[in-house]
Amino acid sequence: MKSALGLLLSLGIAVLAVLSHRLPAIHMIDAMLIAIALGIAVRNGLGLPQACVPGVRFAVQKVMPFGIVLMGAKLDFFAVVRTSATALAISVICVATALVLTITMCRRIGVGQKLGMLIGVGTAICGGTAIAVTAPVIEADDHDTAFAIATVTLFGMLALFTFPLIGSALGMSQLEFGVWAGTSVHHTPQVVATGFAYGQEAGEVATIVKLVRVLLLAPVVVGFGVWYGREKRRREIAHVTRVGKLTTLFPPFILGFVLLALANTLNLLPDFTLHLRDSFAWPQQDLRVALAPLITTVSTFLLTVAMAGVGLGVDLRGLAQVGYKALYVGFAAALVLAAFSFALLKVML
Repeated sequence: MKSALGLLLSLGIAVLAVLSHRLPAIHMIDAMLIAIALGIAVRNGLGLPQACVPGVRFAVQKVMPFGIVLMGAKLDFFAVVRTSATALAISVICVATALVLTITMCRRIGVGQKLGMLIGVGTAICGGTAIAVTAPVIEADDHDTAFAIATVTLFGMLALFTFPLIGSALGMSQLEFGVWAGTSVHHTPQVVATGFAYGQEAGEVATIVKLVRVLLLAPVVVGFGVWYGREKRRREIAHVTRVGKLTTLFPPFILGFVLLALANTLNLLPDFTLHLRDSFAWPQQDLRVALAPLITTVSTFLLTVAMAGVGLGVDLRGLAQVGYKALYVGFAAALVLAAFSFALLKVML
C-alpha cells in the first residue's frame, strides 16, 4: 500500500504528541498543536522520503475529514444551528471584505490579478482547498497557484501559534475565540488545531464555524467562473473552463458532520452494556459503553493524526521562496481579516 509509510509516520507522531501532552510540563499545550510542531520538525530537520508523501497526503485529505465527521457525535444540532446563524453572517461579510481587499491591493502593488484572486479566496474561505478549486476555473498557471498556496499556508500556520496567545491576552471566551478562529484562520486543519489549542469548546465552535465558511466556496467559485467566462467572451476566446463537480464545491464530510450531530441531538447514539464472560483476557463483568463519548475520543485522535500530516507537509524552504509582494498581500489580508472578524463578533455575539 503506497500510503502505508507516510500514514504510519503520521500515526507515530500523533501517539508521541498525545503522550507528550500528558506530561505536566506541557499539559497546557494541545496534542494537535504538538503534533503539528513535531511534524514540521521532522520534515525540515530529517527530511521526508518520497515514499512517505502519499501517506502524509492521505492523513490530511482522508483522515481529517473522517475525524471531523465523527466530531459531530459530541454536538447538539440545535446549538450548531444557533452558532452557525451568527457565524454565517460574520463569514459572508468577512469573505466579501477579504476578497475585495486582496484583489484591490494586488492591483495597487503590481501583483497579477489571478494571483491576487487566488490569495484572496484562500484567505477568505478555506486556504489551499479554495485555491486548488478556483485555479482551474480562472485558468491560473502552476506558478501562481503554488505561490498562493505557500502564502496562505504560511500565514495560516502563523495564526495557529499566535491566535491562542492573543485570545488569552484579550480574555476572550471559548465561544468568542471559536468564532474568531473559525472566521479568520485559513485552512480547515489550522482552524481545528487553533481552536482546540484554546480549549475544547473553542475547538468545537471553530470547527462548526469553519464548515459554514466552507459552504461559501461554491457561490464564490461560481461567481469567479461567471466573471472569467465573460472576460474570455469579451476577448473573443471560445474555451471556458468548467466550474467543477458538485462534491468539490460541497465537501461530503460537511453533510456527514451535520447528520451525526443530528443523530446525537435526537438521542440516536445509544449507550449500551457489554456482558463479558470470564476469559483469559478479562474477568466476567458488565461493561457500560457510551457511544457518543467513544466516537468523540476516536475523532480527537484521528484529527491529531491529520495534524501530524499537516506538519509533515510544511516545507519551510519552499515558503521562503515566495515573492515578497505576494507575502505582503497575504499578510495584510490575514491581518485585516482577523481584525475585522474580531470587531464583528464583539458587535454581533
